[in-house]
Amino acid sequence: MHAKARNRLDTTQNQQNDLTTVEVKFSIGQVSKMTGSSVPTVRYYDEIGLLSPAEITPGGHRVYTAEEIWRLKLILTLRYLNFGIDEIKRMLAGDIPVDRAIEWQIEALDIQMRTLASMKSILEQTKQSEDGNDSLSYMHELIESISADALEREKFILEKMFSSVFPEQFPVEWREIFLLGVNVSSLLEGNLSAAQTAALDELEAMFNDPQIVREMKQDVMSFLEVVHLPKISVEMWTARMLKNHKQLLKAAEQHATPDSPVVQANIQEYVLLFTDVDELPVSQSFFRRFAEWLLSSQTENLERFRRICLILYPGLQTYMKTNELFYQGVQWKLQQLDNE
Repeated sequence: MHAKARNRLDTTQNQQNDLTTVEVKFSIGQVSKMTGSSVPTVRYYDEIGLLSPAEITPGGHRVYTAEEIWRLKLILTLRYLNFGIDEIKRMLAGDIPVDRAIEWQIEALDIQMRTLASMKSILEQTKQSEDGNDSLSYMHELIESISADALEREKFILEKMFSSVFPEQFPVEWREIFLLGVNVSSLLEGNLSAAQTAALDELEAMFNDPQIVREMKQDVMSFLEVVHLPKISVEMWTARMLKNHKQLLKAAEQHATPDSPVVQANIQEYVLLFTDVDELPVSQSFFRRFAEWLLSSQTENLERFRRICLILYPGLQTYMKTNELFYQGVQWKLQQLDNE
């Protein structure tokens, strides 16, 4: 038995030694066995651009070297820790600092833990109820009650958020629009899930923190120093924003680059919504001031707020997804102005 264990250990060590030799190449089947993955998974990672093989043979077979195997092991480790595919792509590309991605994941796991604790509590209360065979009805009524309470809390938290973050001179009808980019009241329908209830706890904790409130209020004040509040109605402004968002989302789906004409035109139209004129192009001086404010406002707490909102309001997913391309486009345009 000890001899078999020694043989397995020797085999593993030999594999590790082989991996250090760049010339050694492995088939997809060998790679899957060495990493404990599956062939379909390795193939899928290639299809989505997460793990490309070192080469593809004339017969169409994928071939991997030590470098790709190490990358695959790293991907599998991150997937084990519940990192999303998009996050892993950005981490490996260096677009997200590893420490920041880890902070995000810890935060997400905290919410999941509270979600599971809430679900466990519901199940335990149902089990201890005296309804007997009618326990499913009791569970349903309990969840309905919790969800109703959560919706009331949600409205209270949002009202507190708007009153504490926005100065008096900021029109009430614009507050929801400017903070989230959408009308929050249109997202409040239906019962909240356990995960949304946990996210609501996070949101409440944020706006009970005086430092965070001061930071967000200062951000709004600096925003008012730069922009002109729109002269059009909230409804019309929202319609134009939605059109702008759809155009940018289509550009993102077509893999448009930040410097592409379609992205830059979209950014110009967006910035136009905050000027005191109605025609393009936006003046360079205004664009610079707006862009500098926009980029400086991307703080850690604001990113945390957006992540919580994505859980609380799943409908914001596509809206948030276009942000990265938008900000990259703003950065590119700002660099062009600096180089002129």
